[in-house]
Amino acid sequence: MTVFTSRELALHAARIALDKGGENLRVLELPADHAVFDFCVLVTGRSDRQVHAIVEEVYHFCKRHGVPRMPVEGESGWMLIDCMDVVVHAFSEDKRDLYGLETLWPRARDVRFERELKQLKDPDRHPVEA
Repeated sequence: MTVFTSRELALHAARIALDKGGENLRVLELPADHAVFDFCVLVTGRSDRQVHAIVEEVYHFCKRHGVPRMPVEGESGWMLIDCMDVVVHAFSEDKRDLYGLETLWPRARDVRFERELKQLKDPDRHPVEA
């Protein structure tokens, strides 16, 4: 079992989404008084198949590393995985525009993840030693 902070888990989800070809990626850090979850990862896929692949890969990453999670949920064009402190939403472009989840959390801060991703080690390629 690997222990991740919620920020690290959000960054791993972002890395996975990008590795699967996800577009228009946003990582939102919610205010502490939000209390339901800490981070929300939003990503757009070019097809239902890609949307599904993104959330399934995040799910399997969590499973491999013992991260608590709920089953993948969703419908055509919008799927999500709830990893307790981090929720990942993968959308088709039209569903993302339709639901506009970014507007639900006006006090959320965008995480500038690019630099952090360069320093983030993939635990599947570089296992963390105990």
